[in-house]
Amino acid sequence: MNNSDEPQWELDDDLRTLTITFPTDPPVALVLDAASVSQLIDGAGEIRAEMPPPHQENWKGGQMVNAVLDPRWHSETDALLGESLLHIRDPRFGWLHYALPSQSAKALGTLLILQADEGTRNDDGQPRKN
Repeated sequence: MNNSDEPQWELDDDLRTLTITFPTDPPVALVLDAASVSQLIDGAGEIRAEMPPPHQENWKGGQMVNAVLDPRWHSETDALLGESLLHIRDPRFGWLHYALPSQSAKALGTLLILQADEGTRNDDGQPRKN
């Protein structure tokens, strides 16, 4: 059900353009190709980061999320600062980039190893046999 007070989003039949119709008088529509949608998302994200209230700082575990299964990722060392650069590809937003200081990179690496090891153990804590 669409609310007539909200913009209407429609992906055209050819899957190449998005039409956003705003409920103004008269209605205004934007027709955007994929590159323009990406620019809109990037620009809105930059502005949203400046707007109050900010997104919550900490994540509370156990929440249901719409996660991307096994995304492509790449990591490298930043040439100037020596920090770990983590690049993760999200099909909705493209490549997202994060700079992790060494302590954060170590903590993340350790936690991921622990979680991966837990997934390879039986309920009694013993390694699973394949």
